[in-house]
Amino acid sequence: MIAWCIVLLVLLLILTFPVGLDAAYNPQRWFIKLKLGPFRLSILPSDGEKKKKEPKKEETKPEQPGGDAPKKRPKLTLDDILTLLEIGLDALRRTFRHLSIDRFYLSWTAAADDPYAAVQQYGRVNAILGTLAGPAHRGLSFRDEDVRTDLDLTAASPVIDGQIILSIQIWEILLIAICALASLLKWYLNKKRAVRAETGDARKELA
Repeated sequence: MIAWCIVLLVLLLILTFPVGLDAAYNPQRWFIKLKLGPFRLSILPSDGEKKKKEPKKEETKPEQPGGDAPKKRPKLTLDDILTLLEIGLDALRRTFRHLSIDRFYLSWTAAADDPYAAVQQYGRVNAILGTLAGPAHRGLSFRDEDVRTDLDLTAASPVIDGQIILSIQIWEILLIAICALASLLKWYLNKKRAVRAETGDARKELA
């Protein structure tokens, strides 16, 4: 009994384990890291040198006479493509609903060769950020947010510094995957029934 409780506790801990991305950019450095709980795994830029792998030669298998003819797969119609797009968009909406923004930091100092252009840039940046703020806060959960804009009439180019940390728990990923797979299975079964019905009607007409 104690062993089962320990196993259940470990599974619960794994399901609540957060995974995500940590991306940052500034004039001196930029990186993208994979977030695994408190750990970070660097993705870009890669520190190690990539070894060049020689392309593997594809082995051509001789055709065996008398083999089974390949089964024809049902063609996708426009309705099928639209249904698959709806399933993908629904999974994407679920992902954004469960996604957490652990940290969002953006510092933009507007600057240009022409002071008038710098002022215009400053106004456009603030207008864009103000337009995106409403939809972003309605669809995403922000835990730590820091957005700053400034104007420098003496510099020749803007200075941008930012970081975003995204996370989602494993049980949420499983929930999204199960819902998407259930929708795909439903579509596949309906497609299979429709193909069988068309095949049966065609055989009746030939008979």
